[in-house]
Amino acid sequence: MLKLILEAFISITGITAASGIVYNNDELHIVSDNSNYLYSYNLAQHRLSKTALLDTEPMENISKANKMDLESITFDGKCYYLYGSGSTEKRNNRFIWDGNKVVKEDYSEIYAHLMQKFKISKSDFNIEGVLHIDDRILFFNRGNGPKGVNAILEYNGKAEDKSRCIPVELPTIKGISTGFSDAALVGEDIYFIATAEDAKSTYLDGEIAGSLLGKIPADLSSKPEVFQIPGNHKFEGITFKEKTDKGLIFLLCEDTDTEDAELTVYSLNVTN
Repeated sequence: MLKLILEAFISITGITAASGIVYNNDELHIVSDNSNYLYSYNLAQHRLSKTALLDTEPMENISKANKMDLESITFDGKCYYLYGSGSTEKRNNRFIWDGNKVVKEDYSEIYAHLMQKFKISKSDFNIEGVLHIDDRILFFNRGNGPKGVNAILEYNGKAEDKSRCIPVELPTIKGISTGFSDAALVGEDIYFIATAEDAKSTYLDGEIAGSLLGKIPADLSSKPEVFQIPGNHKFEGITFKEKTDKGLIFLLCEDTDTEDAELTVYSLNVTN
């Protein structure tokens, strides 16, 4: 049985609607679902910088109908990969950033392939977290559509026969269904978060009931262990920070569904 302790870690002015986070080399790299920027925050210098992904106005606080809906960021040791949710036609972009140059890719064909191969309707397709593990890309589909499809879609571009869909049953919080919102790789395990939001839509927001932390083997060989995170937060991003003598420390970011440009990043201490 894991014990979870949630604490405020740092506040950052200038970011709204945080949806994904990566910690690397004393910096936080954060995506927002209503912004065309990748945000980087240097923890030692307390300095926020922005990298433009698309040069189109407005750059921030973009309307729901027009936003790219970047919901995840992952790091493979060399580059950062940012993914749109795929929930509308404007949300099919993937960006690759090596720390200097940004490359934009249209990911609509791969998203369409995943939907067709695994028989997921457009209204149920909503990618909220992504992990790169060797030749595998794991897409965490949030089950906030009509059929509640919480699933890990494993895509292998070099060996199509190894691609698969792993449905995952998640518990409710206060009677409200939970859906994947992000994931982080730690050794041979994946730690994921899921939120309970009372809205059966990949497009609309709803009442928040809280969030869960889950643990599943990286080879997806067994069902996850799941634990409720203290408080009533809509956590959208998780990243591994460090291992201590007592356990693991993660950093979490949340989407408050407001336009307040003040982001609180939380630390989550996970111990046995």
